[in-house]
Amino acid sequence: MRNGVELLEVLLKTSEKAANIARACRQNESLFKLLIQEKSDDEKNPRFFRDFKTLADVLIQETIRHDIGLEFPELAKMVKGEENNVFSNTLGKTVIVEVCPTIEETTKLLTEVLDNNETTAKILADEVHRNIALSEVPTKTELDGCDVNINIDDLGIWIDPIDSTADYISANTLIDEATGLHLSGLRCVSVLIGAYVRSTGLPVIGVTNQPFHNHDGTQWKGHCYWGFVNEGNSQYSFSKPDLLNKVIVLSRCENSEIKVKLSNSGFNLIEVAGAGYKILSVAIGQADAYILSKGSTYKWDTCSPHAILRSLGGGILDFVTFSRNEGTDCEVKYCDNEDDHSNKGGLVAYRDTETLEALRKSLVLLTKL
Repeated sequence: MRNGVELLEVLLKTSEKAANIARACRQNESLFKLLIQEKSDDEKNPRFFRDFKTLADVLIQETIRHDIGLEFPELAKMVKGEENNVFSNTLGKTVIVEVCPTIEETTKLLTEVLDNNETTAKILADEVHRNIALSEVPTKTELDGCDVNINIDDLGIWIDPIDSTADYISANTLIDEATGLHLSGLRCVSVLIGAYVRSTGLPVIGVTNQPFHNHDGTQWKGHCYWGFVNEGNSQYSFSKPDLLNKVIVLSRCENSEIKVKLSNSGFNLIEVAGAGYKILSVAIGQADAYILSKGSTYKWDTCSPHAILRSLGGGILDFVTFSRNEGTDCEVKYCDNEDDHSNKGGLVAYRDTETLEALRKSLVLLTKL
């Protein structure tokens, strides 16, 4: 048993290191072009015509795994992510990407990946091995009063190193003027790190870092959100929104019949990129809910923002079970024994029970027609 705040501090710092790597890769145009690799057919998310795996994805994932393992060796083997750590460069050489004991060794490994570009490899290795202070994380970090005891031996961790990879690559920014929601673009990109209790399957700590939150004219600045909840204690890094706005965020491929029913129930529907960003928008009050009827998100997409929602009194429910009104326990769980890591029943992400009841009436009605 250890204080969960110690783990939260590690997750915050490693999320900011991940954000630094994401920015370094994205802001160096020659490096960015060099890094992009198209995913193989068996790795593609069926929602996208083209999907990508970048070295930034893999390097960030392995950096997070490494940094968690340094402070919590017992957790290292329980860190799971979207990507494998095999990367093939343009010369056809396959390299296992990992964080080496020294900056020199990591530079040498990345030089192999980057077609012998040692200068660029050194830039990335510097970020991987850089010590991040908690004060560098762009978030509320006054953690002295926090007290959450967590059994580290009963934890698992899901990470998504770069959620919304397509927007990370295209950077095609579109904004809904009425709500301020980013429909696409770099704001939709996030680093997601979520810890869950293996015995219950419930997420307890979530860190969601947006590396590209705003641009000051010369460079990108990030913002980081966090929340934890366990044994009746909870805390989060922002003020909980009080007002409801009747906005529901959706994916672009959502079922048209569901859209009609939700619209008829008085909801304003906004199609937004990035599963992590959509759930975060619910947490911070830009939307009241996120509805997804398809099984096209995965545990690494939802664990982190799910924990944040739970810290606010909300949560993420299985869409199919909820819409059919089949029992009361339909919370999405994170189980170690599953081979399929998709949220195959879809999602209902909510912050407020009032919205949840309005959705229940609308969606249950839908299934009975």
